[in-house]
Amino acid sequence: MLKISLATIGVLVLPFWAVTAQSTPANPQANSTVSATSAVSEERTFEHYLRLAPDIKPPKATYAPDPPFPKLPPNHEDEGHVVLLVGVKADGRVGPIRVLRNDLEVFEQSAIETVKTWRFKPARKNGKPVPVQVSVEISFKK
Repeated sequence: MLKISLATIGVLVLPFWAVTAQSTPANPQANSTVSATSAVSEERTFEHYLRLAPDIKPPKATYAPDPPFPKLPPNHEDEGHVVLLVGVKADGRVGPIRVLRNDLEVFEQSAIETVKTWRFKPARKNGKPVPVQVSVEISFKK
C-alpha cells in the first residue's frame, strides 16, 4: 500500500525555517563558510518559485503515478516516508526537487524519479499561472 498526500497539495507547506534548517551542519562552527554558501545556493534554486499564500490557487495534480516500492536491504522495515519540496513550473511541469526528510535512500530515489514525471494544472495568482513550491509527503508501506 502506498499513501501519497496529493489530494491537497500545499497543505503540507513547511515554514521557511523548516526548509533551511535542513542545510545546517550538526556542528555550526565547522565549515561555516561552505555551509553558508551551500544554504544560499539551495535557496536560489527555489527563488523564482512562490510559496503558497491565500492569494494563490494551489496546483492540482493531473498525472501523478505512485512510485514503485523499492527493493529493500535485508532486515529493513517494509515502510518508509519521504518529504520533498517540489517546484511546480508555470506550465505545470516539475522543476527542482529537494529532499526535506527520508527514512532510507532507496525510498528517496524511488520518490524523486517518479515525482519528476508528474504533471499539474498550474498554480494561479490573479488568474495567471505562476511557479510555486509545494511539499509532498510520500509514504511507502508493503
